Amino acid sequence: MADNAEVNPKELFQNAFNDILWEPFEDNYDNWQEEPFWAAVEQFKIKTKEIGYDDPFVILADYKMPTYEIIRDKLKEGPVGCFRRGWVSPLKNVDVAGAIGPLELLSGRKYNGERVVVLDFWATWCGPCLESAPILSELAEKYPEVAILSINNEAVFSPKPYAPEVISKFLEENKDKFRYSAYIDTAEGHARDTVYKKTAYIAIPCLIVTLDGEVKYVGPESKEFKAALEGAVKAAAPKEK
Repeated sequence: MADNAEVNPKELFQNAFNDILWEPFEDNYDNWQEEPFWAAVEQFKIKTKEIGYDDPFVILADYKMPTYEIIRDKLKEGPVGCFRRGWVSPLKNVDVAGAIGPLELLSGRKYNGERVVVLDFWATWCGPCLESAPILSELAEKYPEVAILSINNEAVFSPKPYAPEVISKFLEENKDKFRYSAYIDTAEGHARDTVYKKTAYIAIPCLIVTLDGEVKYVGPESKEFKAALEGAVKAAAPKEK
């Protein structure tokens, strides 16, 4: 293990902040306790001095955290709605054929009315989207009866050039990761506006699992996503007589 002297002090500081002040409390917004937080503050002060920062707010102020009280308040407030435990999307049904009808298929097989569908909203600049692609590819191979349909939209959050040829090239260069159907949204953002925005989920990748059009899951790639997909596959399987 490397000595602290061999590691960037700012990186050590960030690790200390995450390990001592943030991660132990970020899920406690609905069961907040003051005493453990302020005990952690004292531990953090000692650690940052060891690293070489007598005033930790030299760094923390850059992240709009100029006091420990503000850090506490951010943690007590918790994440926005769609990232909170137990969140359920208001989107209840998706017309899959209508959503992808105007879209261009760039690679893979066309949607053919499969009962179980996974819609994957993504962009090439999204690191977590690229990390989830191999996992979705494995699931596509595990469940050939499921239509896993990626929908690329580079402008999902802000205007960007519409360039299907660039996305096609990207998919070709990364075809080992994207082994499932890949559509590109229209220049106007048809799928984004008719499906993604209605989920109230404000990040990508945004995975939507549907069974006969009924939404079973909205969110990131996770164990909950996999459980919802498995449940939908079992529900759609022919019943034994």
